[in-house]
Amino acid sequence: MTLADPAPDAIATTAASNPAPEPVAPALPVTCANPLADVCTPPSAYVERLCAKPHQDVALALLTSGTPFTRMYLKGKLDELAWDEEVLVLRFHGVPKNGIQVGSAAGSYDVLRWNGSCSMAVDAGMLTRTKPPRPKTARVQWHRLGDRAQSALIAGSDAVKRAHAKRGKECQGAMSGDVSASCEKADVALVDAIVDYVRGGGSVPPPDGL
Repeated sequence: MTLADPAPDAIATTAASNPAPEPVAPALPVTCANPLADVCTPPSAYVERLCAKPHQDVALALLTSGTPFTRMYLKGKLDELAWDEEVLVLRFHGVPKNGIQVGSAAGSYDVLRWNGSCSMAVDAGMLTRTKPPRPKTARVQWHRLGDRAQSALIAGSDAVKRAHAKRGKECQGAMSGDVSASCEKADVALVDAIVDYVRGGGSVPPPDGL
């Protein structure tokens, strides 16, 4: 060690007084991209990243009861979207002036489904803000949730905990493919428990992605 090198004790003291910063969880958008718009949506740049691939963790976090973003409901079946399905509005596309009109004159919406996937350019005439008595959801994909989200759901809801244990027993680890009727029923029950918990204000940790 040269005279210019600090003593080992000094190095240890400096490291202790300047600990490495804690990793910061990615922030979710919490305000409307345009407060004056008719619908409250996340920022467009965030939507681009969100819709690049399915993000199950992010979908649950954005659909919790405390977020300000506009929810809408399907007025009929459309491709993979079900009648009365609840979606979160991501972006509005107006009809271009002097352009070719496709669908209704009311424009279209990009929307986020409960399973973390995006449906693009859904005709505005197919959506309503009037909440149906029993809104449907795209099926939440348990295996696409991160460990923190799974742990939080099990710890936060006895119904989710019981449904998860039941699914594990009936499905024996199967996530897709041919499964028994009892496994299918248990999977539906787990999804219902998760949706009820999230809609009821249950806590979901910040997602790892985005």
